[in-house]
Amino acid sequence: TAAGNVKAVRLTDRSLSRIPDDVLEKEEVEHLFLSRNRLVVLPSNFTRLGCLTRLYLDNNCLSAFPSELFALSELEELSLADNNIDSLPEQISIFRKMETLLVFGNMLHSLPSSIGSLSLLKSFDVHRNHLKELPASFGQLQNLKNLYLSQNQFEEVPPVVLDVGDSLQVLEVAMNKLRHLPEAIDRLKVIKRIDAGENKIASVPKTMCNLSKLEWLSVMDNCIQELPDTFGQLASSLKYLSTTNNPLVQPPYEVCEQGIQAILKYQEELQRCRAVVQPKMKMVLLGSPFAGKTSLCHALMEERSRLTREEDRTHCMDVKLWQADEDLQLEVYDFGGHKVYDFVHQFFLSPLAMNVLTVNLEQYKPAEFEELVGKWAKALNAHTPGAVVRLVGTHVDRCSPKDVRWKCEDICDQLHRDKKKQDQIIQDQMKTIEDVISDSSVIEVGHPLHGVTRERMLKRYHKLRAMLESQPKLQWCVAQVSSADPLKGIEDLKKELVSLALNKDVFPALCRVLPETWVSLEQRMLAERKKPTLWLTMEEVETLGWEVGLSADRLHPAIAYLHKRGVVLYFNDIPDLKNVVFQNPARLTDILKQLYHHNTDTMIRNISSLKVDHIQQRQLQEDLLRSGLMSIDTLHHLLKGMKQPPNNIGIVVQLLERFGICYPVPMSGAGSIARAYRTESSSLYQFTWLLSTEMPGDVHEKWFPVCPEKQDQLTILCVMRGFTPWGLYERFCAQIDPHIGNRLDWANGILASFGDFPLHVRREVNKENNASITMATRFPMDHVDKAWEDLLKVYGVLRSLLKEWPGLPYTFWIGCCHCLKKEDAARGQPHYFPGDLLRQRRPLGIHSLRCRRCSASETVDIRLVYPPSVT
Repeated sequence: TAAGNVKAVRLTDRSLSRIPDDVLEKEEVEHLFLSRNRLVVLPSNFTRLGCLTRLYLDNNCLSAFPSELFALSELEELSLADNNIDSLPEQISIFRKMETLLVFGNMLHSLPSSIGSLSLLKSFDVHRNHLKELPASFGQLQNLKNLYLSQNQFEEVPPVVLDVGDSLQVLEVAMNKLRHLPEAIDRLKVIKRIDAGENKIASVPKTMCNLSKLEWLSVMDNCIQELPDTFGQLASSLKYLSTTNNPLVQPPYEVCEQGIQAILKYQEELQRCRAVVQPKMKMVLLGSPFAGKTSLCHALMEERSRLTREEDRTHCMDVKLWQADEDLQLEVYDFGGHKVYDFVHQFFLSPLAMNVLTVNLEQYKPAEFEELVGKWAKALNAHTPGAVVRLVGTHVDRCSPKDVRWKCEDICDQLHRDKKKQDQIIQDQMKTIEDVISDSSVIEVGHPLHGVTRERMLKRYHKLRAMLESQPKLQWCVAQVSSADPLKGIEDLKKELVSLALNKDVFPALCRVLPETWVSLEQRMLAERKKPTLWLTMEEVETLGWEVGLSADRLHPAIAYLHKRGVVLYFNDIPDLKNVVFQNPARLTDILKQLYHHNTDTMIRNISSLKVDHIQQRQLQEDLLRSGLMSIDTLHHLLKGMKQPPNNIGIVVQLLERFGICYPVPMSGAGSIARAYRTESSSLYQFTWLLSTEMPGDVHEKWFPVCPEKQDQLTILCVMRGFTPWGLYERFCAQIDPHIGNRLDWANGILASFGDFPLHVRREVNKENNASITMATRFPMDHVDKAWEDLLKVYGVLRSLLKEWPGLPYTFWIGCCHCLKKEDAARGQPHYFPGDLLRQRRPLGIHSLRCRRCSASETVDIRLVYPPSVT
């Protein structure tokens, strides 16, 4: 309101099929918001609203441009987005004052030539239509700043777009059919943002490097192999760059993933030295214990039988270099199969690797498919969508031909069933979205997409479709081999693996172009692996750099590249680790072998060898096996079991914290568990993998199953379908530690606090291996915004970890506080609102919501469903 007169009217999300008469009588209204209703037409007396300058009619059921709008010549901002409009009339030129026009999400196949008459237009959004070209008059829009053309049918950037280059600041052309960007793109003199992702672009024009004001660029999901050799000069202005999912070789993928500064350093180094083509690839051997991975590795590399004895089998991981062909070197990662090492494997998986999934055909039984084959295939699909996978059945010399045949057939059949099941999960979610988008009726309260905007639905739909299209590149047959003499099938498998690696259609980014100095440094680093030390100091690395021609100021980009490749580990962002480089990542897994020994008795014996009395020994064992607690002294003692124990335990602890394996327990405070267990002279660490499954008895006393009447509750639930990522929950528990205090942990839950408010975390896994993580906090209603702030920090940690598993179907949900206060809350299932609401603005003018379990008179405060700001 202004001066007693209503200037703005908001009627969004009201399920209106007609506009109230009293609104149509307010001729002085200037801003009218009618978004997300069910309007099919506008009434004839709508023309009375001649003072309107802002009108929002998006997300309605309009099938044509309303002619009543022609009487509203004062309009400056108009949204007709997400309707079913198939054309814009030539009379649109009447809107001479129009500055913002939003018509995205319609059925437009063309634009009227009169659109060039909108000389004041600054922002035009027409994404999600069916446009193939723009009219020539479009070049007359000399005040246009923002242009959104994504998700249309353009095969090239319309040339007329360059005609508005003196004013255009934002250009989005993603998800079209572009095969190239215009050579004259530098005519966009003031452009700040370009989104050209998800097209078929094969190259980036050199002229793009002249865009001196460009701050944001995405060319992800295209076919780009090389960037211009002057691309790095964009570093002076560019703040965000995405080149993900391109077959880049110059610069390599691992350089581009680090951003524009890394690209600049790479190109500067190439100007100083010779370029070297390096045909090198990672090959990962996966499989359960006794699958024959190490013996297979020996047979392939040495071309002779060298079977692995049980006591020599791989614990955690081993890395070898294999010159598989004159033009191909493979870094072979032999992963230990025991489940206690599963979570380590994810750190060494790569989208550019060839994965060999092995199964012992002698031991294979259909009932054990999930453990022997299924979980590995699911992990690859979830962590590295589109991974190249070759199935290999070993020990065929110990099976009859008949057994080999039916076992291989069963493996393939069950893989097919798993794929079909996983596809169905994704397709069901896509179908739910398709049904809502195609149906103009109101979404019922209990619907899983109730309240979700069409834009959010389409983002989720696109992500699901990408998951469906990024299935593993898996040959649906099992290579049958024996690593025993006479190496049955080994030669054929070797030829097949080499042919697969050299296939440019499968691995287009194999032949990276690198500075010769970087290649030389890598060779020196590989030679350093022979030394017994776990890491090199930065001074030692700088010496290696000088020997290959890299000065100290040029060393970091090379080390960062080798870190991305997995050749070394280097954490420049952690103060205590920035001065060391781990030259042999595989040896770090020796540390984990000592801490997470699959033989518990061995761990107990190691603790028993500590020089303490029997009471202290028993306490140490209980601390470790029941509470997951370990003092720095105990940790140091356990690591003495390594062939070359580390000489600086502080660096080891920092590394374990970096991977989310443990967190420090506070030594101070009256309630400190560390004070209860140990003196302050020895630091204490919580290892989340070693926690007892038994929930402490006083948890229910501190967190009642039913939310108390005088409190309210915020609940966020994450449900993962089809596969539970290895170590995700344990790493989550460790990484949320900086945000919480007064922790009480057990294997499947946490009770802690955010200042004065409690936090309850719970993990559950059902029979189908679908895992869920629930995060909840309770508080007085007048502190709801602070409660959201705290809970969203924990939620953010989980979301960040889930990004490491881009092929995993998961959904977030928001628990209904009203349901959680009911007496049967402990037994029944509360209603959950869609988690997409966490990323939407809280609707204006709406104060409460209903859930499907509430009666008509019962509502939930909207502040308990929507956070105060978009996450």
